[in-house]
Amino acid sequence: MQNLLLIAAGGAIGASLRFLAGVLAQKLTGKSNVLTGTVFANVAGCLFSGFVLGLAFDAAIVNTPEFLFFSVGLLGSLSTFSTFILELLLLAKNKTYSQLAAYLFLQLIVVLMFTAAGLLVYKLLVGSF
Repeated sequence: MQNLLLIAAGGAIGASLRFLAGVLAQKLTGKSNVLTGTVFANVAGCLFSGFVLGLAFDAAIVNTPEFLFFSVGLLGSLSTFSTFILELLLLAKNKTYSQLAAYLFLQLIVVLMFTAAGLLVYKLLVGSF
């Protein structure tokens, strides 16, 4: 239960930071289609992800409450891309290349296929988009 509460607290912070990244992006760039809040959140998330990854490697904190707070909670809600990169680099560090390839396939190809399937279901149910 403690881990769940830590993840929820991290998630609340990360989601708030994600919102603020969108506000900041809009203030700095107007209504840019390129420099969006998503880009700001992903860049910030990946920067912080690298820091958390270094801490995880040095202090061996993977799967500890602190790691769950930062990686699953804060980073997971700030930027799922940073969480994706964090997991990718953990697999690379452990030299589990077949798992790394499977992870990349699932994250890049399968999720794209499921997104397309969701769009198709919407079109079948609603009739347009």
